[in-house]
Amino acid sequence: MYNLKYWYLVIRHHFFMNQGKRDPEFIDHSEEIFLYPVNLKAAGLRALVIGGGHVALRKVKKLIAEGADVTILAPEVVSDIEALSEAKKVHWEKHLFRGDDLSSYGLIVTACGVREVAEAVQQASKESHFLYNAADFPSLGNCSLPAAFDAGGIQITVSTNGRSPAMARYMKEWLSLKIPEGFGLWLDRVGKMRVEMKERISTSEAREAFWRAVFTEDIMHLVMQGKLDEAEECVRHAVGRFGAES
Repeated sequence: MYNLKYWYLVIRHHFFMNQGKRDPEFIDHSEEIFLYPVNLKAAGLRALVIGGGHVALRKVKKLIAEGADVTILAPEVVSDIEALSEAKKVHWEKHLFRGDDLSSYGLIVTACGVREVAEAVQQASKESHFLYNAADFPSLGNCSLPAAFDAGGIQITVSTNGRSPAMARYMKEWLSLKIPEGFGLWLDRVGKMRVEMKERISTSEAREAFWRAVFTEDIMHLVMQGKLDEAEECVRHAVGRFGAES
């Protein structure tokens, strides 16, 4: 049984959600968090998001984009989540958290603003070893879902270790404007040359030296200027030199 504080927080959260606002007491950043960065293949991953507000919506959109199998747990949700449910893009369970078995999920996100729920999920994550992102109480989770964007095949993520999601989103937008368009095009070329490089340079030491040589300031300056052919010519010259030395 949950106490009166639990129901107060639930009612408070739904009040702000219905107003299209964010509860100023919703996020707890009282503890500093240190996380090891890792990329996760989410396609087919069973994910549960507890909460139906705008924070939950951001998490849901990100998980759907990566191909996760998403379930929403909340008695009420914002209209965008309801639309996703009607479109069969997520499964919506229309009730409060009841402490049911959570072990069937690979990832659980709490975004309901109720600490008792977050603590219950944290305990379950320790027992069942699933990934837990506490969007509402970051210090209770064992992983984060950082702000991320794709720049021509280059995935860049920004994390503040849970201290300021707003700043992470700002940094994401700021960085997205700083990455030259040519970087993605250059990545495509480098990927093709990488196969050729493996055949022409026999030792791992020579290949490592090659990569240090080709990603110089001069070559990347050519890339930023859009002179990809000239940059590739410099790389191929280096391939021939390192291939001969190896």
